[in-house]
Amino acid sequence: MHSLLRDSHLSKKDKALLLVGLFAARREEQAMLHFTEVAIEAGNTVNEIAELISAAIISRGIPTWLSGIEAISKAIELTGIAESIKEPQNISAFSTQEACVSYYQSEFEQLPKWIAYLVDYAPDTLLKYSNLRTTSLRDGVVSRHLKELLLYAINICDQYPKGIDIHKTNAIQLGSTDEILQDTRTICIYAVGIQAIFND
Repeated sequence: MHSLLRDSHLSKKDKALLLVGLFAARREEQAMLHFTEVAIEAGNTVNEIAELISAAIISRGIPTWLSGIEAISKAIELTGIAESIKEPQNISAFSTQEACVSYYQSEFEQLPKWIAYLVDYAPDTLLKYSNLRTTSLRDGVVSRHLKELLLYAINICDQYPKGIDIHKTNAIQLGSTDEILQDTRTICIYAVGIQAIFND
């Protein structure tokens, strides 16, 4: 455990925060609460824990948040601080399919099939999901880079190659090195065992 969390290419602070988010997404609440304590000791704030967990909603849905609120409550208990972000964020909302498609064309080399099918068969969902995605993945108290690493880790642990490729590519574009990606994979091995390396 000590060697897992020591500062390396990712800091102990970032590793602990990623583990909180990863175990929230996996709904493994005992492990999540343990790493919440570690994350707070490493210097993370309640807001950082809440924002990282909320980023995982786009990948694993609202159950992540339902587990994650226990980590937020634990962090408040440990710090005695219940401060939240009250200022509205200046995030431009998508109002048309065309704006959504343009966004995904800028994010991916070619428009993914799952987006094309949302355009064709669930356009209202496309708008709502796209607004959720851009809100969740913005740079805030937690960087988009760290959020992409969380989503990369979640998909490694679930052995979902398409998700791995998307978020690995995004993380690299945001500055991940091979060493940072290896640190993230090591976290995954800790979480689910050796199967974490089979699809990456």
